[in-house]
Amino acid sequence: MRPRCFALLWLTLSSLMLSCLLIACGGSDEAERRIPVPGTFVYTSGVDLWIQDAEGARLLIAAGQDQQLLQPAISPDGTQVAYVVFQLTQAEGTTIGTDLAIADLDNPKQEILVQHTRQAEFIWTPRWTPDGQSLVFTHEPGGLSIRIVRLDVQRREVEILREDARDADISPDGSQLIFVNAPYSGDPHLVLRNLIDGSEVVLDPQREWQPRPFRIPRFTADGATVVFSAGQFLPQVSTEAIGLNGPEDIWSVDLASGALTQLAAIGEDQPDFTLSDDGRHVLIVGAFGIYLLALPPTDPPFAIAPGEFHGSADWFGTLNDADWAELRESMYQIPDTTQ
Repeated sequence: MRPRCFALLWLTLSSLMLSCLLIACGGSDEAERRIPVPGTFVYTSGVDLWIQDAEGARLLIAAGQDQQLLQPAISPDGTQVAYVVFQLTQAEGTTIGTDLAIADLDNPKQEILVQHTRQAEFIWTPRWTPDGQSLVFTHEPGGLSIRIVRLDVQRREVEILREDARDADISPDGSQLIFVNAPYSGDPHLVLRNLIDGSEVVLDPQREWQPRPFRIPRFTADGATVVFSAGQFLPQVSTEAIGLNGPEDIWSVDLASGALTQLAAIGEDQPDFTLSDDGRHVLIVGAFGIYLLALPPTDPPFAIAPGEFHGSADWFGTLNDADWAELRESMYQIPDTTQ
């Protein structure tokens, strides 16, 4: 089996099992399931994308047959969403892989920007550039090749930013790229790249940080901090286990001082997270709950809504002090699944 194929197979089977569960239960009562935080959210539910704003929660884009929509990213002006279309099965005229798509939030018609052309070609983790003109994403063309690509949305011009790397985000001023390098090594680094002169800084060169491997790093609004997900480190014993390191927590690193902070000890399976526009709050999507925490932390993370297995979300908005206090007093209670 190829490296990372086990993880891909598990994601595929998990998605299909979740879809069957939703059908068996008569669908999710999604219109009543709201994230009790101000702003606009685009998030996954089952195989579809949903939106929540001042008008409530509703279906945004429905997945096609044998597809799953993943990893939404709202544009800086709040008018569009980019996301991944995962073709889960192989049939006549289709191959397993992912495409990069975009849709307007007010008139959600799916437009494919980059389409996979071969079996097991994948696109992951789209992120907008600060000017909203381009998207940065991970591209796996096949084999053990993986790279970070930038796409000009209007011109459809593609530029390779970094080979042997994944999960990139661009700083708010557009000058730096944070990413995970050597993802097939079994123990990759977080790397900061200067997009002006091409120089790179490895954030943990001596591997002193206990949490790893790393996933989905993101800059805060001021560009001074990087937030990321990291596993509870277990040494890799074979290429078949790459990326399978058990529960993950949410961490941050101050780029000036190098100070490492554990923001949320949630022990979730591949959690996703998104940041408020002002960088003061982090919203985390896990299987057992959707969590909220302040940045820097003032309280332990607390659940505010039911979770979503391998779910993902993006947030366009902010949370004021009064809203925070109200949410802190009326937190969602995660059901006990051990009974």
